[in-house]
Formats: sequence, structure tokens, C-alpha cells
Amino acid sequence: MHTVFDELIAPLRNFFRDKSSEFDEQADSKALFFKDFTLKLIFAHVMKFGSLKVLITELESNEAAEKLGFQPTPYSTFREGFSRFDANFFQQAFQYILQTSSWLSIPAIDELGVFKLVDGSIFPNISSMTWATYKKKKNAIRMHMSFELNRMIPTEFIATAANFSERSFLQSIVQQGITYIADRGYFSFDLAAHITKSDAFFIFRVKGNYLFSVCQDLAITSLNGMPACFVNVKDQMIAFDNDDHGQTYRMVCFTVLSSDFMICTNRTDLSTLEIIMLYAYRWQVELLFKFIKRTLNGIHLFNLSPNGVTIHFYVLLITAVLELRLKQLCINFVQFTETIESNDVINVQKLESFSTYKGFDPAIWIKNLTDKFYNYWKIGLHWLITLKNSITKPFDFHVIAKLGGT
Repeated sequence: MHTVFDELIAPLRNFFRDKSSEFDEQADSKALFFKDFTLKLIFAHVMKFGSLKVLITELESNEAAEKLGFQPTPYSTFREGFSRFDANFFQQAFQYILQTSSWLSIPAIDELGVFKLVDGSIFPNISSMTWATYKKKKNAIRMHMSFELNRMIPTEFIATAANFSERSFLQSIVQQGITYIADRGYFSFDLAAHITKSDAFFIFRVKGNYLFSVCQDLAITSLNGMPACFVNVKDQMIAFDNDDHGQTYRMVCFTVLSSDFMICTNRTDLSTLEIIMLYAYRWQVELLFKFIKRTLNGIHLFNLSPNGVTIHFYVLLITAVLELRLKQLCINFVQFTETIESNDVINVQKLESFSTYKGFDPAIWIKNLTDKFYNYWKIGLHWLITLKNSITKPFDFHVIAKLGGT
């Protein structure tokens, strides 16, 4: 019987076939094997087990674990897996899923290039994690994330001590042709120049104390007019007074309520409103961190070593993207015989078409931009409960209809 869990992990089947024996040999593992270790961790995340000890107990007594063929594993043996298996094994598994699975993308964004949102978030932890320095009497982990806006999926991450430089992470992942979007903590003259020299692009908010000279005033451009919530809009080519690199950039400035925004970019081909919209979508990576921490219980770690923490987060993200793939697969099945509305996000060809609210309330404008993504990309608590309660059932149309309609 092909279960829901079988379909969930289907993208890993060939990876396990090709890599498991190699990883087991490298780890010199005799009692615990990579495939079994990984699948049990995915099972733990799907079932919302809050700790490693709870997972071990559930493997001994949970009927779902028995139906899926999971055998009990001693706590000490399973715990050893976090040091025996290299975190790079799980990174390879994560990248394999991203590269070999089919993902829905947003044509209106694809038309403008590939965009990655970059941010970091702190995960507070216990004082015994001395490697995770943060403050004098406090330890914490910082998760640095790159999130591809086009397909709405995480693509790269590292877990470090909380005081690790966010700019260093971004500099390490820069690739030609990609546009990186980040908040004002990331901007520096050196990083902006590095991205530009790498034939990549950026859209960064900058702090208001940067001094610059205006080289050229540009026309304010948008297809259907600027929403009323943005005032004092300026679009200019500028040069920073203290930039030793001597670069010229584009600066889009505007005011929302009482807040002033300065958005610096080296993309000169986009409209003024597109720059504002793309920066506004930066909030999607914040929502991902919220999802990881609250919905996926990402603050409850199964292991506290640097290697173990990285494994934990990789398996957590593996589970998340597998769940997203399953949801989109089920939606496509359900909608196969239905008429998709003409204004569906998958059919929209121009980014500015998402900006249909022209009023004065920026909260409504933001909601107007993001609501269109919820059907295909939002994984809510109720959907996860449905998945959890269906995990051992046959993957048939009855289950597909539930998972494709919640």
C-alpha cells in the first residue's frame, strides 16, 4: 500500500538509493543507518514530537510508527547519529529535493529575473551551548536564510552563533544574475560593490544617515499609478559621498505613514513601483522564520552540538519543502477538472498586476499583495493536522481531496 508518508518522502527515494550506503560507510555506522535516521526525523517533525526522547517513546508505542514500519531505536544510539552523520549529508539531500522536484513558480516574478530574500533570525538557547555566543550571559543561534521569491522556497541556510555576520553569509552565497533583497542591516559599500562586480543585483533598504549626491532625477514609473499609501516618492541615480568604490546606484525614496524608506538598488530596468513591491515581498522570509519557530516548533532542538543543530534544521526544512510539494501536488489533482479563475496567481504575467489596492492603508496594500499566494504556498496548522492524521492512510483520491482543499 502506497501511504501518504510514502508519497511525502517520494522525492528522496532515488537519493537514498544512490547515497545511503556511501554515507553509512563514511560514518562507519553499524547500528544506525542514514536512511532510517532521516526518515524517523521527518516522521518526528510531521507528527510534532517535541524532543528526541519523545520520538524514541513514540517509536516504541505509536501505532502510526508501527504501520509505517519504523522499528524502535535506543535513545543513546539515535542521539549518536547527530555526531556520526555529517551535516553535509543532509545538505545534499535538501539540495537534491530542490533540484529534482517540480515546483510552482510565479510567472510575473520570473519575467523580471530570479529574486532571493535574505535575512537572519535568532533562536534563543540554553546556556550550556557555549559555542553559540551571543551576549555575555546569553547564548543563541542565528539562522541565516536565503528564500527564493519566484518559487517561494528556502534555498540556502546556515546555523551559526548569533553574533555571526549577516553580511558574510550573503557575500558567501552571491551568484551571477540573481537579485538579492534584504533589509537595512545588510547594506554596506563593500557588499554592494561585491554583488555588482559579481554580475548580480541587489535591492536593499539603507539607513537614513547615509550621505549621497543626486546624479540624475528619474521619472516615477508604474503601470497604473502609484498607490496612495506612498507619498514623497523619489526615484534617482545617486553616488554615496563616502563610497571608496565610486559606484553609482539607483535610490527609490518614499514615506509610508510616519516612516521614511530609502531603497538602494543596481537594477535600473524595473519600474519604481516594482522596486517598492519587490522590497515589500521581503516580508515573506520573515513569515518563513515565524512558520519554522511557531508552526514547526523549530525552537525545540533535538541536539545541541553545532553538527547536530545543522542536521536538525536541514531535516526541518526538508520536511517543510516535502510538505509544500505534497500540498501543491494535491491542489493540482483537485483542480485538474476544475476551471481556474483567470486572475489566479499562476496566470498573472505582470508583477504590478498584484498591486490592485490604490488606497491609503499600507496594511491593506501588503495584504493585497500576499493573499494571492496563500492557496498554493501557505502551509497552515489545520493542513498540517490533516497531514498528521492521514500519514498512514492510502494515498488515494479521498486523501488527495482533503490535502488539496485545506
